Amino acid sequence: MKMKDRLFKKTRLLFVSPWLLAAAIGLLSLIIVIFAANNIKRERGMLTEGLFRKGEAIIRFVEAGMRASMMTGMVGGMMGMNVPDAGGAAQTQRLIEQASESPDIHYLAVIDVSGKVLVHSDPEKIGATIKRDIAILNQADPNGTFHIVSLQDTRHKVFEVLGPFKPFRGRGGLKKWRQQFKRQYPLKPGELSQGDAPPDSLHLSALGSDTHPQFILVGLDMTELENTIRRYRFQMIFMSITLLLIGLGGWISLMAAQSYSVSQEALNRVQAFTGLLISRLPVGIIATDQEGMIRTFNSTAVAMTGRSAESVRNGKPENVLPLEVARFFAQQEQRDEMIDRDLILTGGDNVQYSLHLSSLPVYNQYSVFMGRVLLMYDLSELKRLQKEIQRHDRLVALGKMAAGVAHEVRNPLSSIKGFATLLGSKFKEGSQEHEAADLMVQEAERLNRSITELLNYARPTALRKEPVNLGEIVELSLKLISSDAQALGVKISLDVEAHLPDIAVDKDKINQVLLNLYLNGLQAMELSTSGKELQVSVRHDKTEKMLVIDVQDTGSGIPPDDLDKVLDPYFTTKPDGTGLGLALAYKIIDEHKGAVRFASTQGKGTTVSVTLPLE
Repeated sequence: MKMKDRLFKKTRLLFVSPWLLAAAIGLLSLIIVIFAANNIKRERGMLTEGLFRKGEAIIRFVEAGMRASMMTGMVGGMMGMNVPDAGGAAQTQRLIEQASESPDIHYLAVIDVSGKVLVHSDPEKIGATIKRDIAILNQADPNGTFHIVSLQDTRHKVFEVLGPFKPFRGRGGLKKWRQQFKRQYPLKPGELSQGDAPPDSLHLSALGSDTHPQFILVGLDMTELENTIRRYRFQMIFMSITLLLIGLGGWISLMAAQSYSVSQEALNRVQAFTGLLISRLPVGIIATDQEGMIRTFNSTAVAMTGRSAESVRNGKPENVLPLEVARFFAQQEQRDEMIDRDLILTGGDNVQYSLHLSSLPVYNQYSVFMGRVLLMYDLSELKRLQKEIQRHDRLVALGKMAAGVAHEVRNPLSSIKGFATLLGSKFKEGSQEHEAADLMVQEAERLNRSITELLNYARPTALRKEPVNLGEIVELSLKLISSDAQALGVKISLDVEAHLPDIAVDKDKINQVLLNLYLNGLQAMELSTSGKELQVSVRHDKTEKMLVIDVQDTGSGIPPDDLDKVLDPYFTTKPDGTGLGLALAYKIIDEHKGAVRFASTQGKGTTVSVTLPLE
């Protein structure tokens, strides 16, 4: 649950409502649009301000030209020079025409209050009427204002700067300027100044005078302004779309990065879990890649093959694996073949494994061959259980046979023994006939003992269990054979783990088992000349919750071919043995729900392990 909550917290951006995402995108778009509109508006204002300042500069140029013309005319008149129309409308007309030669100036015009054109860059329009709302000057900058008008003939928009036409602004007006000029340059008696010319002529007195206010119009081309605005608008739109895409891309990248991070974390967890699962599986796994190199080799395969993982990985199977296993990869290119075989393999610590091996090809989702996998199943326990079942089946069959033998043989055998005894009494002792009769009696008794042993082996034993200290039972049982061991020159050693828990067993039956194992060990060391030792230990296996008795001798050992037969009834290698001793010991331990296991090395000795469950 905690992992699920952590995963949800890390991926909560991926599970938000689509309406919330749409609202976020809409808000981002609105912010970008407002930002772009403000920038366009600011840029338009800056460009408009630039055109307005340009129009003001043109107006100042015309006014400065008129002042220069008037001064030239007045100074020339004082010097007796004839300056035609100095400072008059004609000179103003020339100034305006010269100023309007710039391609970005549509027109220049001076009008009076009624809108009549006094001077125009196009001489044909002098005297025409241009209607303008002069009242807007009262609400704007006293130096002028601007507005956008459309030309009727071309339908082009013109940026028109409208301002008062006062060449002598800041100097008290034209009248004050003339008076000051007269004081500086007094006229001769009877001389008439230019400013005193008749008012009906279009003279300097009629242009820019305080009594007759005029206004100047400067029509500027807006093409460059519109192109700049259009270009800037396009740039802002492009930038806005770019910002929007960057925002969306950032959000998508964030989700992708988060999704990638979550996917990587999930993949790492899956890989870690898979690696742990493969390493802990009770099945040996060996996998190769497309080039036939070993990439996977788990701990179970290490135990089964006796090879370390470090020495096997990244190697060729035929170079690093046992030949019995490597041949399963020899058919690497036969991709469609699945191989199943059973074999016995000696693994680590010389433990023999009965294995079932399956080799199969591996393909990816595109049906591309990726390598081969070898699965190694340990059938040792299964085969052991099969042998146990077979042994139990034999016991059942033997029990039935023993019951039949006891019923069918014992009665005739008693009659034979009686007749042999009677027959022996008819002859003298020491005679051949008497000895033959005694031999018949002995053989009948031996046959009867065999039937009794067979019945004891086949008959279920009634166990009288009681809690005992297993170490004490082992110690007492060793005392019973101490004299035999001393006679054979065998050293006895005992190792009992401290604080052993009590266990419920039939101590007489367990003592019978231990004596049988001790005697077998002593008999196995009869022919040894040195190093005779019988080692007995009792320990507590806390993992399996069992007590384990190990009886180890240094005798001749058991041949490998006989190791699986030692518990079978009537199997013996002793000339005078019945073959029921170990079989009976196994039967007693089995009735205690325990197990008997043999480990033997020929020429070095045998170890018999008896395990008894605590519960």
